[in-house]
Amino acid sequence: MNYTDFINSLKSKILPVYVFYGEEKFLLDDAYKKLKNILLNGIADEMNCLMIEEANLDNIIDACETLPFMSQHKLVVVKDQDMFKRLDDRSIKELIDYIENKNNYNILLFMFGDKIDMRKKFFKTIEKYGIIVNFERVRYKEAVNYTGYFIRKYGKTIKKPLAEFIVKNCGTDLYRIFNEVNKIIAYSENDEVSEKDIKAVVCVDLHENIFNLVNSIGLKKEAEAIYLLNRMINNGESGIVILSMIIRQFRNILKIVYLMQKNIDKKEYAARLSIHSFAVKDILIQSKMFSFKELIAAYDKCLLCDKALKSGHDARLSLENLIRKLCK
Repeated sequence: MNYTDFINSLKSKILPVYVFYGEEKFLLDDAYKKLKNILLNGIADEMNCLMIEEANLDNIIDACETLPFMSQHKLVVVKDQDMFKRLDDRSIKELIDYIENKNNYNILLFMFGDKIDMRKKFFKTIEKYGIIVNFERVRYKEAVNYTGYFIRKYGKTIKKPLAEFIVKNCGTDLYRIFNEVNKIIAYSENDEVSEKDIKAVVCVDLHENIFNLVNSIGLKKEAEAIYLLNRMINNGESGIVILSMIIRQFRNILKIVYLMQKNIDKKEYAARLSIHSFAVKDILIQSKMFSFKELIAAYDKCLLCDKALKSGHDARLSLENLIRKLCK
């Protein structure tokens, strides 16, 4: 079950036991808050919500057997990544037996890390009597939608391309996006978030800088490309790293061109190149800026620059030289 299915399930029935796990911690924490709110509704939360971080059989069962205070339910949360190391096989078996026969007024929630082993009998038992929720990392489009949602919660608006710009620079981790949105809101003075607001507080990702640099090269804007290069170097980026990213970008453009020539379905591009789907869109745009001959020549010039840098040549001068050659 995913986050959306879990939220919908709360409208119909509360089950005696849950397992939360997965990479998207923002949604996991939000699901926990929603479950807690439905169960306790703010009534004596501190007394009716018990967190166990060093689990053993006794403290789990004791917590579940204690009656709720002035509430219909009590929530027992076991948040221990090492639970299966702490509990021996006999204790796990007893815990499984307890789950199969436990009361329904105290709800048991296990919170684990990014992955769990669904082959374990423990999880098979919980599937039978409760719900297991996997909070997977959201996709690019979902992250863009959440960005807009976070902005709107503060009473402001944002155009979709700017929401996409935030995601491209922050990635799809919702906690990071949420934190960046908070900074943007604190800086922005208008009802609509502008590109200026975003660029003032969000650190532009290296991938975005490289994309812009290759764009400038494709458009033969030498001065703009050199400006972007120097900005990256002045921000502390290594010349070797910048060059490796430029090489990677040209390599991906070449691969996209090859896949297009072979009439491969565009839906397969991201998997074949091991990149995000939104990056494929950018590379497709850049593939139209260069002929195949120019791409091969650019790639060869990058490799020569790589040899120069590894031989001890000045990084700034070598990379500026490369850009001048590529912009001819």
